[in-house]
Amino acid sequence: MLRRFFKSIVTIISLIASGLLLFSVLTAYISPEHTSVLAFMGYGFSLLWFFNFSLFVFWLIKRRWQFLIPLIAIIITWTHWQHTFQWKGIEKEPSEMSQALSVMSFNARMFDYYKWIGDNTNEKIFDLIRKENPDVVCIQEFVTSKNSKSYDEHYILRRLNQYRYKHIEYRSGRNNRRNFGLVTFSKYPIVEKHSLKFDHSHNFSIYTDIKVHQKRIRIFNNHLESIKFNRQQLNFLDSLNYQNKEERNEKIKQISHKLSTAFENRANQAETIGKYIANSPYPVIVCGDFNDTPVSYVYRKMRGQLKDAFVESGRGFGGTYNGQLPSLRIDFIFHDQQFTSYNFRRLKVDLSDHYPIMTHLELDPEKDQNDK
Repeated sequence: MLRRFFKSIVTIISLIASGLLLFSVLTAYISPEHTSVLAFMGYGFSLLWFFNFSLFVFWLIKRRWQFLIPLIAIIITWTHWQHTFQWKGIEKEPSEMSQALSVMSFNARMFDYYKWIGDNTNEKIFDLIRKENPDVVCIQEFVTSKNSKSYDEHYILRRLNQYRYKHIEYRSGRNNRRNFGLVTFSKYPIVEKHSLKFDHSHNFSIYTDIKVHQKRIRIFNNHLESIKFNRQQLNFLDSLNYQNKEERNEKIKQISHKLSTAFENRANQAETIGKYIANSPYPVIVCGDFNDTPVSYVYRKMRGQLKDAFVESGRGFGGTYNGQLPSLRIDFIFHDQQFTSYNFRRLKVDLSDHYPIMTHLELDPEKDQNDK
């Protein structure tokens, strides 16, 4: 009797767990504008997937038909799991790639302008970029200041003088003493520049056309809507230790509202940028801080028909957020189908609240149909 009761309980748990897993991936297909609940569920995808896999193993060992319940959910969500986790990526020596383009994307958190990490962090970031020496660098949260010599635009450009070509765009006015924006550095000639600003937001995107081995490639550098948690809210999420129940509930309400607003704004931004990406007359590379996970509406809209460099050649979970919350993969490098990605890396350096990511893209001349 007790064994039968236990089996019934686990069967019900299996049904609920598989239902929640399937429910969580709906966030990739339904805009948060319609419902933000699904977007919240997307953050729990990895835990739900692991739980379903555990139930699958449990029922398989027991040799019960119920193993089909989690198995079906796992199979249906397998593609999303591949976007989340990779066992081993494709590796290749750079010397073996005749027409390789190395690309870095990095949210540099204003080069630690406010000394969150410590002294000389900006110099360490410059040293890192010089050491890795990628062909293209997309930096989000780029900052320059006329009030500090080490943050002066001319000083930064001298420190990164291996890049002859650059595309800098600021969201704030150029007459201000301090400017925030995006920059794309390139060793290859830039032939066109354009910015894509969003209404009622300090976040924006740019695209830069470069000429590589006689091929014109469009580089998108993106910084989508941030959640903008303040220090108190981050501390609350880190500890959840508030004795006053009303205060705790108020913090949860504030955080939920910020998340919902950010989900909706990012969805609109991703739809806009996604159209520019899809309509590009040239092969594209899409870099940036999306502030959202691989199981999200934003990811699907931004990626479209492109390849994800992490999925092609990364390993593990590849979390790029370096903060108090669990490390999630919210920074991405996508690329056109005609490119092949090798050696995707997350550089685990404590220089920002994001980790820089890098990959090598091999340009396949046989697939290239653009001779412009």
